[in-house]
Amino acid sequence: MSRAHLSLLMELSSCPGPPGGEQQVARLLQSQLEDFCDIRYDGLGSLLAEKPGRLERPRLLLCAHMDEIGFMVQSITDKGWLRLQPLGSWNSETLAATRLVIHTAAGDLPGVIPAIPPHFKKEGDSQNKTDDILADVGVSSRQEAQEAGVMLGDLVTPAPQFDVFGLKVLANKAWDDRVGCAAMVLAMQHLVDIQHTATVIAAGTVQEEVGARGATTAVEVARPDLAIVLEGAPADDLPGLAKDAPQGALGGGCQIRLYDATTIVNRKLWQWARDLAVANRIPHQLAVRQSGSTDARPIHVARGGIPTLVLSTPVRYIHSPVGLLHLDDFEATVALLKAIVESLDHKTFEHLTGYSKN
Repeated sequence: MSRAHLSLLMELSSCPGPPGGEQQVARLLQSQLEDFCDIRYDGLGSLLAEKPGRLERPRLLLCAHMDEIGFMVQSITDKGWLRLQPLGSWNSETLAATRLVIHTAAGDLPGVIPAIPPHFKKEGDSQNKTDDILADVGVSSRQEAQEAGVMLGDLVTPAPQFDVFGLKVLANKAWDDRVGCAAMVLAMQHLVDIQHTATVIAAGTVQEEVGARGATTAVEVARPDLAIVLEGAPADDLPGLAKDAPQGALGGGCQIRLYDATTIVNRKLWQWARDLAVANRIPHQLAVRQSGSTDARPIHVARGGIPTLVLSTPVRYIHSPVGLLHLDDFEATVALLKAIVESLDHKTFEHLTGYSKN
């Protein structure tokens, strides 16, 4: 992994971008792609960067969502506590003592989610249910909070803290889905150096964590024939978690998803991707998920049906203030994505999308 790639991963994961507030992430993606792509935005704020191929078709959409789980200030109590509305699905067990950044019009303000000391807890007590989350910003009244710049609707994210564990494991917030954004950027930059048949559109979508809303609109603007959704997926290699062998283990390679609760992945498409991984000796793992959803949900049923593949980099402790990913898995995802783009010609496209012939 080059120092530039590591810098990209650090910058993307540290950047704030909760649902409805993805603009800084979009600007960062645009800075990486605007020199060789045509850039536009849809009406919700999703970024689309198009790189023409030798032929107008097939049109291949690469999709990674820019938003991370976060919060919005729902109200301010008399004593200056901020009551937070979750944006996305949080693991409530990880919230106590989480450092926060409140993004106000006057600038960023530090905060923390309260952690009740064990001295004051009774046996069986719990805290930080996701329907009653407070933030402490060090003030003692509503007026003080307002004077600090806080107002209803302000967006809130975990404070970033990028670290490298050992030699190849990266820690930070927002790997879901900044790791997908990084893979998308590197795949698009690779197109500058090769002759590619397909016209490729990179979409950084908004509001995936609250219902894949950005993908719903972006796919109408992009008009793709095929799509690849790039994700940071939950790793299942924690002790005692997987009933059988893990399907998303750190160090196991790129995860090729075959199924989740909202998408049955096109069989020809995932088998073709798997064959490319085998042929190119790219580490990979197949996953049949029993829950979850991605931007593939609205994409694969749009415009009469779009064959859609989901490629993921496994992330431990996803949907919490910090996640861990393995650089080898990220590199495998990028390598498979490059192989797909290089191999997608008109004959392959006809095979993948044809139902009249096996």
